[in-house]
Amino acid sequence: MGTSRGLSLEALAWWASVKGIQALACGDFTHPAWLAELKSSLRQTDDGLFDLQPPVELPAVKGHEGRARFVLGTEISCVYPQDGRSRRIHLLVLAPDFDAVDGLCKAFSPYGALDSDGRPTLRLAGGDAVEAVLSVSSECEVIVAHAWTPWYSVYGSKSGFDSLDDCFGPMAEHVHAIETGLSSDPSMNWRVPELSERTLVSFSDAHSARKMGREVTAFAGEPTYAGIVAGLRTGAVEWTAEFYPEEGKYHYDGHRKCGVRQHPSATLAQGERCPVCRRTLTLGVLHRMEALSSLPPADLGRDGDGMLRDSLGVRPSFRRLVPLEEVIAQAMGRGVGTKAVRNAYFDLIAGVGTELYVLTLAEPSEIARAAGERIAEGVMRARLGQVSVHPGFDGEYGRVDLWAEDC
Repeated sequence: MGTSRGLSLEALAWWASVKGIQALACGDFTHPAWLAELKSSLRQTDDGLFDLQPPVELPAVKGHEGRARFVLGTEISCVYPQDGRSRRIHLLVLAPDFDAVDGLCKAFSPYGALDSDGRPTLRLAGGDAVEAVLSVSSECEVIVAHAWTPWYSVYGSKSGFDSLDDCFGPMAEHVHAIETGLSSDPSMNWRVPELSERTLVSFSDAHSARKMGREVTAFAGEPTYAGIVAGLRTGAVEWTAEFYPEEGKYHYDGHRKCGVRQHPSATLAQGERCPVCRRTLTLGVLHRMEALSSLPPADLGRDGDGMLRDSLGVRPSFRRLVPLEEVIAQAMGRGVGTKAVRNAYFDLIAGVGTELYVLTLAEPSEIARAAGERIAEGVMRARLGQVSVHPGFDGEYGRVDLWAEDC
């Protein structure tokens, strides 16, 4: 539910090579039908990751011959009452092998129908979910998913908590990593004191394979299962790639039906009712961040390649990116899904390198030779933050303009 019919292991592996991703989660291992496919198609290697068998024929990508490997991972939705309120949080779970996956499915099955959806809804409290996972294997890992979105997240305005301790209780010490989500970036999360002890990661919620790599995490060291888990537990992250947080669909407060979008300062001044219909506004990620933050905004510096760094040097760096197809579409004045944009995208990948390489490291001259000066300029504008952003709100994505007059 909520995913493309074209999502298959073959499609995931193919697009990972286009994007430049070395390791990705298989997703949805709690669903019986998908689990059977995973068991028949994935073979574990000595490094704890999984290869697709038989291998898929990879696309032509300049300078990239490696195959993406898989991690056994899933997402669960925990819906339960606590302190007189309905709580709804999403958690990511990683497992070292299929024996652990079978144990997790057995542990989860009393709390919900695993075959109802790829992301099962479980009547299981946050702390109990962590305890259940670790009781199966200490090599499993739980990651808080999209921690700030209003409806289904740990800090969400609709059904979340004010702290990780409130949510997970004594098991909070076993929650090492927080996924910041599309509507926030690391520097926003640095302002929340309890997150100074957690690893901040960014992933793509790939409802379709083409959207893989919108956000990624570059871990230090070699890509192995043990290395990934160690990176999550110790903060061994080199950098992350982020959406412009304003582009996320829950950044500002608002009411989509009435077209009301506003900064949290306006909500605090006017109240939490829609000024048009008087229904309750959906309080966005920025609003919750301001409510729970007590540290000053970070002093950020930008390198020549667009990398944003904490001036104190104590946090991993990050980049803000615009998906390459969106850059091409704006440069050409065409829709993202048009044939012209798609052809230009694959010409650029074949001639220059993976999408992540094009967006982060390729020289403007390389891009211009393959795709023209206009697209090269668009990539550099996105890389260096020369953009104008119209913030998203109440489920509607924001918009990044690369050539707006006020960039």
